[in-house]
Amino acid sequence: MKVLILLGLILHCTSFIKSSGFEEDYINLIMENAWKTNEKMGNYTSEPRTLKNLFNCNTFVSTNPRPTSVHALRPNDIEIIGAIGDSLTAANGAKASTILGLIEECRGVSWSMGSEKSDLSQSITLPNILRKFNPNLYGASVGSGGSTSSNAVFNMARPGETSFEMLAQAKNLVNKMKQTPGINFNEGWKLVTMFVGGNDLCKACRDSKYTAYNYMRNIRATLDYFKANLPRTLVNLVISLDVSGIEILTGSTCRNMQKTFCDCGLSSSFRPTLLSITKAIQQQTEDLIYSEVYDDSDDFTVVVHPFMKNMRPPTKPDGSGDYSYFAPDCFHFSVKGHEAAAVELWNSMVN
Repeated sequence: MKVLILLGLILHCTSFIKSSGFEEDYINLIMENAWKTNEKMGNYTSEPRTLKNLFNCNTFVSTNPRPTSVHALRPNDIEIIGAIGDSLTAANGAKASTILGLIEECRGVSWSMGSEKSDLSQSITLPNILRKFNPNLYGASVGSGGSTSSNAVFNMARPGETSFEMLAQAKNLVNKMKQTPGINFNEGWKLVTMFVGGNDLCKACRDSKYTAYNYMRNIRATLDYFKANLPRTLVNLVISLDVSGIEILTGSTCRNMQKTFCDCGLSSSFRPTLLSITKAIQQQTEDLIYSEVYDDSDDFTVVVHPFMKNMRPPTKPDGSGDYSYFAPDCFHFSVKGHEAAAVELWNSMVN
């Protein structure tokens, strides 16, 4: 009986994993190491408790009417929140203690979209910060599940996806908002966070289509679609990170996982090309937004956030990597990592 139960569990997990959006090699590696833990890690879901007591913003809520210009938007004016992106926004593995846990999309703790614990003192996420100003904020994710699950709400991010899939995600987000009863699609102010690029860079040494030119073409097409189809919207465009930073996170489990899903980030021979593509993506993203092409309307704008641009894995006092910020694959964020990213995004927004 135990054998049959175990077999059934494996078959169920296999079916679930194959629909996860990850590449087949990575899926196979997860299945081979399903119950393995990372020898470098202790408390996988440790949280930076000290951060929870540092929110000192004045949460005075203005009684003035809803603004008519996005350029006069205040935190309490934001009524609807959404996001598009990849597994870092879907929060894959945020609560994982084993390799198999990387498959779980822990959207409720996602840095830009989570709110399964709506109290900021219990969970630091962008929606929870915004709820200090507007408790009626709608769209944040709870629990776990895929992008089409009820728990996802307006978090359309999908693991494994690249800039090439962002336009489709944007269309899904707009359609879902339109079909959701109880929200004011035309008049309500919306905040959408867009963060993508890691998978483009992790695939760049194996597929020539992942170039800075194509990345920017995809980003612009997505932003143009939002501008034309999503009224009263502020887009947070978070600049892509440098995936070569994973090199500092060592150990047999880390390397085993990293070599499968982001070998381009570790390749010494490809490193000059990777850094060139990364810098081009980062600079051209800033140039696009600073050109003010999306600032010609009271209805829509895009704000670029560069805090991921030079971000490297956190280190301990001895200079070694601090694995408490990461899931067991040493790439995705742990709950602690998501909370740190949420703080960085909020600080970037208000500064």
